[in-house]
Amino acid sequence: MSFQKSDFPPAGEFVPHEPPMLLVDDVLEFDQSHIKTRTVISESSPFFQPGRGMPSYVTFEIMAQSISAYDGAIRRDSGEPPAIGFLLGCRKFQTMCDWLQAGDSVITEAKPLLAEGEMQSFDCSVKTDAGLEIALGIINVYRPEDPIAFLSQV
Repeated sequence: MSFQKSDFPPAGEFVPHEPPMLLVDDVLEFDQSHIKTRTVISESSPFFQPGRGMPSYVTFEIMAQSISAYDGAIRRDSGEPPAIGFLLGCRKFQTMCDWLQAGDSVITEAKPLLAEGEMQSFDCSVKTDAGLEIALGIINVYRPEDPIAFLSQV
């Protein structure tokens, strides 16, 4: 199934996070091949440092939440709620700037690369509204079928 921004409810309906930890503001596009999300950098973010901004390494979490929104959109199509997933790691993570400023709007795109059972890898990039790439990486995630049972075994 394919959607554009006007078709989507708020991003919080796809991601099992709540403010202030919910960093993704909008789902802009979704289909089986990718998701695009928007995040507007806010001074109310727990990561925002007055006088400096938000460290660019936080884009790693924005990428992870965009992947969660991808999974949440797929689950929504099946009538299921968003599910908890786990970040396993990252390869080739790079940032091209040090800080993001309040009011900056960034677009994150996540494309699934590989799925092996409950594990997946995504190619992610974060760009400004003008298309300037500010972060990229390959993110590995794990979403167990039953997260509660998994957590009880850890």
